[in-house]
Amino acid sequence: MAIQRMGIANPASNTNTLIFTSTAGYLTSVIATNKGAASTVRAWVVPNGATLSSQHGYMLYNVALPAGNTIESHRFAISTGDTVYVSASTADVSFSLNGIYDSSASIDTHLNQTTNVHGIADTANLATLTTTNALNTRLISLELGLGIFD
Repeated sequence: MAIQRMGIANPASNTNTLIFTSTAGYLTSVIATNKGAASTVRAWVVPNGATLSSQHGYMLYNVALPAGNTIESHRFAISTGDTVYVSASTADVSFSLNGIYDSSASIDTHLNQTTNVHGIADTANLATLTTTNALNTRLISLELGLGIFD
């Protein structure tokens, strides 16, 4: 799946701004671009169910962003229900959250239901089935183009 833009924000100065609430697992990064005077920027994840600021995960924290410059955070994972926030010390910073869906964590929901592939009645549950014949399982993976056993 291709990388997609998940959210954009141009927050007021010193304002914590929600940029995205996740409905699935994603691998993401935040890009901050300073269109004006020197600023500092923050970007963080509030995990689903977190109630304390000590539970937040920061990707950028008071990072200096000179005028006319851009910075991208390291890649970070977010899960269902996580929220991503951004802020800057000036109102001239534009943020973009970009990511890719993490399909490796939920193969079952992306398989078309097929019957009788090497004796497995329902391939929609292939990732959760067990077999004593590892070679047969690898062949099923190759035939379906899954690549889940590489």
